[in-house]
Amino acid sequence: MPSYDPEFQDAAKTPPEYFDPTPKRNGCWFYGCVFAIVSLVVVLLGLAVVAFVIYRTLTQYVEDYTAVAPADLPKIEITEQQRQSAVERARKFREALKAKAKTEPLVLTGDDLNALVQESDKLKDRVYLTIVGDKIKARVSLPLEEFINTSLTRGRYLNGEAELKASIRDGAARLEVESIDVDGKPLPDNIRDLFAKPSILELDKQGDRDDLLHQIASFEIKDGQVVITSRPAEPAAPPAPPELPEPAFAP
Repeated sequence: MPSYDPEFQDAAKTPPEYFDPTPKRNGCWFYGCVFAIVSLVVVLLGLAVVAFVIYRTLTQYVEDYTAVAPADLPKIEITEQQRQSAVERARKFREALKAKAKTEPLVLTGDDLNALVQESDKLKDRVYLTIVGDKIKARVSLPLEEFINTSLTRGRYLNGEAELKASIRDGAARLEVESIDVDGKPLPDNIRDLFAKPSILELDKQGDRDDLLHQIASFEIKDGQVVITSRPAEPAAPPAPPELPEPAFAP
C-alpha cells in the first residue's frame, strides 16, 4: 500500500520557476567600458608603431651620419703671444660693449677665432674655423652623447663640415647655412632644406638695452676677416636744472 508523503505531494503541485533561455543583456555602461578599453588598446598600438618608426629612423640616421671615432681636425698653429692677443682684444671689446663705451671695431682672423674657440672647454680641439672671403667654414668633431645621451648615441661622433654666412646690421641678425656635410655625406634633402633657408632673427629694439647683442652695430665677414663694430655711445642725459628757491612774500 503506497505511503503518503505530504512534502512530495506539495512539491509536485508547486509550479516550477520560469526559465528564460534568452541570455541576460548587459547595460550600456558595460559596452562603454569595452569600447574604451578597445580604443585604449588601439591608441597604444598606434603609439608603439610610431615609436618603432622613430626608433628605426633615428637608428638609421645614427648609423649613416655618425662615426665611432672622432675626426682628425687641423692643428692650430699660432704662438702663445698671438693667442693672448686675440683673447685680450676680445675681452676689451666685450667690456666696452658692457660699459656702452666708444671703442674701435674688433677685427678677427681665422687664427683669432680658433684661439677664442680654444678658450671653451666644450669646443676645444673639437671645432676648427677658417674664413674664406665672406664665408666661415667650420669643421667639427663632437661626441653625440653630449647632445643626445642614449644607448644609440654613446660612443658615436658627429664629424662634419659646414659653410655659412653671418651678419648683423640694422637690428637684424642673419645666419645662412650654405652647405653641410656629415661624415663625408650631404644631409638628406628634407633636413638640408631646414638649414638652407636664411634664418633672420629680428632683435627686440624695446628689450633689455644692456644686452650685448644690442650694443653691436654690425657684424660682417669680409676679405677673410670678421669685423664687429659697436654702436656709438649714447650721449649722456643733460643734468637737471637746479631747483630755484621759492620767493619770500612780505606779510
